[in-house]
Amino acid sequence: MSAALPGLRVSDRLVAVAARSVGRLSRALDLGGGSSVPGLVVQKLSPGYVARRAARLDEGVVIVSGTNGKTTTAAMIHAILAAAGRRPVTNASGANLFRGVAGALLDAPHTARSGVFEVDEGALARVVPAVRPRVLVLTNVFRDQLDRFGEPETVAGLLAAAARALPQGSRVVVNADDPLLWHAVSDRSPIGFGVAPIAPGDETSVAGELEICPNCSAPLLVTGRTVAHMGEARCTRCSWRSATPAFRAEILGSSLAGMELRIAGITVRLAVGGVHNAYNAAAALAAADASGIARADAVAALAAFVPRFGRGEELPVGDRSVRVLLMKNPGGAAAVLDQIARDPSVGSVVVAVSDLSADGRDISWIWDADFDRLATMDVPVIAGGRRAADVAVRLKYAGVEPAGVQPDPAGAVRAALGACPPDRTAVVLATYTAMLDVRRTVLRSRRAMARDVAA
Repeated sequence: MSAALPGLRVSDRLVAVAARSVGRLSRALDLGGGSSVPGLVVQKLSPGYVARRAARLDEGVVIVSGTNGKTTTAAMIHAILAAAGRRPVTNASGANLFRGVAGALLDAPHTARSGVFEVDEGALARVVPAVRPRVLVLTNVFRDQLDRFGEPETVAGLLAAAARALPQGSRVVVNADDPLLWHAVSDRSPIGFGVAPIAPGDETSVAGELEICPNCSAPLLVTGRTVAHMGEARCTRCSWRSATPAFRAEILGSSLAGMELRIAGITVRLAVGGVHNAYNAAAALAAADASGIARADAVAALAAFVPRFGRGEELPVGDRSVRVLLMKNPGGAAAVLDQIARDPSVGSVVVAVSDLSADGRDISWIWDADFDRLATMDVPVIAGGRRAADVAVRLKYAGVEPAGVQPDPAGAVRAALGACPPDRTAVVLATYTAMLDVRRTVLRSRRAMARDVAA
């Protein structure tokens, strides 16, 4: 086993063996996926392991953090690094705390030359000094898990502190369309990414986000909007205005199955759609550029990109399909609701909300989400998840009479498929654990579901 980790001290090799053994035991006893438990063992037995192992990634580390888009952006960057021959290690399981990064490094082959890790906003203060990233990507700031973080200003402060803790020479890639976040890190000479406005800016954000100047707190005038509070804006009192990003995506065409963009003068084709994925792609290209990868090579890698589970993933069920989209706050919901409202292939919708710790216990955010968009679609909508009854009430206030209330994930998916025309797609909008429940149910029972729908 030690031969798999040349260059590390003997004690680290022994700790790695012990941690992997504990992870296998955890999986065998069905106590979890085993991706975080080994990291906990490492933290206890060898606190400096992460720093020593990360230092051996001679092509550098990219960290991705922020409220929305961490998983998909990190996956896109991973695909680009892999295509460039950088042999990246990543925490693909989504374990994004310090122990998840430690677990990923434990599993890294000794040939790994780079790393890309999505990191929870609250874990950045510990992860950044340990892995010393060459590039830090900050996606956006939304109200999310208020029981953990409080208001967006708290999260922006955490991200800005991480940017200031970077090693000398590291680069920061930041969403220039997010006024609060961009202003918070403007002293770090950030590389900006964004999306060209797709709507006029004369209406207030429906995602419930405050639109005030980050410099003087006066109201902002939004001159062009993409989604939620993001877009082009200027202050109504002082001289502050949003920056023009170097990597701006222009959406040329988009559907659930994919989209075409133009970013920094290059056409980009993706197998996922939606304005949120336009942001993710622009961030990934900016990070690749900061990592020294040719833009043409990065674009080619994105063309072959396959979305990670639950982030636009299509699950076949017989001759039908279920498309799963993650949402976890008003901003994320706004993006996916806009995406499906513009797509005529959608035949039915499940809105599944749960309230386990990974979702955030407070689901009051559903009252700020723009579920009114569903009322314009004329498709059946099923309320699902552990909080299906609360979802049903919210839908009624949005002008949508639920076609069913199904806390059971199998029942919700069956109802959606049964109500969906044969030539269209059933779409599930779900919070994190609700998404996992739906995905697990479909993968285990798709044959039975196909028979039920056919009958």
